[in-house]
Amino acid sequence: MEIFELIEKFGLPVMMVVALGFYVQKQNKWIQETLMQEMEESQNRMESIMIKLIDQQKALQTDTFPELHKELARLQGSFNTLQNIMTKLRR
Repeated sequence: MEIFELIEKFGLPVMMVVALGFYVQKQNKWIQETLMQEMEESQNRMESIMIKLIDQQKALQTDTFPELHKELARLQGSFNTLQNIMTKLRR
């Protein structure tokens, strides 16, 4: 009965504004607490996945093909030597 007395005393539009304000307050509280916490947990999970993927990519680039890196270094040295010889022959 108290609600009907308030409506009778203040009017329906005023009570609807009060109800809307209460709804907005509850919704903001839910957004700030529950939703933000879930989003933070999701972001942390995605961040850890990205870090693991980056670490795995680095491991593949360096650890999987050590012979290839040695061979590339040897070929680079040979190329540099040939370049030096060619520049000396042109003089």
